[in-house]
Amino acid sequence: MNIISVMITLSIIGTAAPGIMNLSVAPVIAQKRADNLTLAESRAVTFAGVAEANQALPDIPEGCSVSDPIDSVYEISCIEGSGQFSAAIKRSFRIAPEIEDGGSGGREFAYETPDRFSGHQCPTYDTYGVHGYNDQWSNQDACKPAVIWNQATYLASDPDSWLFDVNNHNGWGQHPDY
Repeated sequence: MNIISVMITLSIIGTAAPGIMNLSVAPVIAQKRADNLTLAESRAVTFAGVAEANQALPDIPEGCSVSDPIDSVYEISCIEGSGQFSAAIKRSFRIAPEIEDGGSGGREFAYETPDRFSGHQCPTYDTYGVHGYNDQWSNQDACKPAVIWNQATYLASDPDSWLFDVNNHNGWGQHPDY
């Protein structure tokens, strides 16, 4: 190899070295950011969960702050790390001790909600299975009323006409009219 080839090779390496260096440290920076985000989120989610379960604000963790409530809804903000490694997260939660209705929205239903539902739809002559159908087939779980057969009928139903509480069935969320 002659001297010109060596000089050109060294020039190229010298020019490319900063870019190669950035590529080699990028995964380390990303991992540190991810670690900080995980710590911040775990503090926020744990705090929100404890607050909702106890219906009272617990001690605020280090690096976090809680906003003043709006309609009994609070927001916790947690920050972990500093500079380019900092990660911030916000989580909302509700504390509503003034609402002691068991989550029914103040409604009273004629029947208790069954513990489990089978895969069978209730017949048209006993739309909720409470007038004998479930008793007749007591070796099975309760039949599914038409209002919870699918999400479309659930959302189109009227909670005031339900014979028992089926709100948030199958994780479909709070009924809009509940």
